[in-house]
Amino acid sequence: MSKASEKRELILKNAKKVFIRKGFDRVTMKDIIEECGISRGGIYLYFSTVDEIFIEVVKKHNQEKIEGIRTSIERNQNFDRLIDEFFADQKERLLNMDKSLFVAMMEFCFAHKNVSDRDFYTDQFYNTKVIILEILKFGQKAEAITAKNIDRLADSILFLIEGLRSLAVSSAISDELVDQQMQVGKGLIYSDLF
Repeated sequence: MSKASEKRELILKNAKKVFIRKGFDRVTMKDIIEECGISRGGIYLYFSTVDEIFIEVVKKHNQEKIEGIRTSIERNQNFDRLIDEFFADQKERLLNMDKSLFVAMMEFCFAHKNVSDRDFYTDQFYNTKVIILEILKFGQKAEAITAKNIDRLADSILFLIEGLRSLAVSSAISDELVDQQMQVGKGLIYSDLF
């Protein structure tokens, strides 16, 4: 990796910490510069706005999640274990929203009203569906599930998770409630509803 690529990755890695800690609305270039320990001029060689950095942070974060699930599938992991790990990961995120980009992403969405920014938000929102679809395709191939319409099934699981995320941000969410809802999600996967 070149020095320029390493510096860019350093900026994205540290900016992600700032966005998780402060959300989107309260982050300034100064915050990111201080977190990175680089000069003002140094950051502007790579990025010109907080928005630009945030978009790249979110894209990188989501790409890493997709690559992680694809790696698990390529290892021919057991489908049931893959589903259990997926829902365990979702539970961990739901119970630790203070370590998530979700609030920053919602703030970004509300702060940006133009079509291209909304399209970016929509694309990132549906990255969770991409992950779910990858898992469900694997389940179909392994004949571990009987669902015929995995697209609709993926939507149902996505909306369950996103609803829980909104609840986790807006009010208290219990371990027990998350467990119950994760069981609902698993039940949908193994049902004949789809």
